[in-house]
Amino acid sequence: MIKLIVTDIDGTLVEDGANTLPEGMMETIEALIDRGIVFVAASGRSLVSLERLFEPIKEKIYYAACNGTLVGPYRNLMFTENLEKDLLKELLQDAREYEDAVAFLTGAGIMYSDTQDEELLQWLTEGYREDITRVPDIAQMPDDFVKLSIYDRNRRSGETFRPFFEKWDGMVSMATAGAMWLDVYKIGVNKGTAVKKLQELLGISREETLAFGDQQNDIEMLGKAYHSYAIGNALPEVKAAARYVADSNVNGGALKVFRSLL
Repeated sequence: MIKLIVTDIDGTLVEDGANTLPEGMMETIEALIDRGIVFVAASGRSLVSLERLFEPIKEKIYYAACNGTLVGPYRNLMFTENLEKDLLKELLQDAREYEDAVAFLTGAGIMYSDTQDEELLQWLTEGYREDITRVPDIAQMPDDFVKLSIYDRNRRSGETFRPFFEKWDGMVSMATAGAMWLDVYKIGVNKGTAVKKLQELLGISREETLAFGDQQNDIEMLGKAYHSYAIGNALPEVKAAARYVADSNVNGGALKVFRSLL
């Protein structure tokens, strides 16, 4: 019996950067919750973005935001994993070496950036519905942050940031999210560790867990669910890590599986 559903968002439930769920998705998720199933939105998105996406049912679901660094039900974070501040400054310095890259910092609330790229900011605020505060220099921000996101304007994040990967491997957790993003967060933290914490907290087993994903940063999460699904448009390595492959996101692959549980 399925007691826990954990799903990625962009590329899985919706197309990248979408600001609404597909028709019928919200109602189906609410019906699953009414049957006693815990639903978790696990995403690289911030809490603000996820809460806006799930607005009608935001108080009924759990969150594993910023790739599992912020975990808990609505407005009641149980786990927060911050990047160490001196390390973050070094990471930012390296990120700025990439000419076509833009850095963002995310904490428990809004995102910060010092970019002057108006088009990119508009896409993030209107598509992902992020709250972004522009500051003169994000490296000087005194706040705690859970994630450094680096945007690649050339949309080749895996290739562009390979030297960054090689330098910082073993000191931080890193994962590409689509062709545009590299996400950097505390070592040993990912969507999979978030799922494990929730399973232990809620008394739910791996065999009672269903997970959906499409990108590299979903692989650990899929490993924590017996009922692991790669969406049809997922990367080959994600499909290899999953037990099942569903239809694509544009064809409602996740929605079809969710409805089969009702």
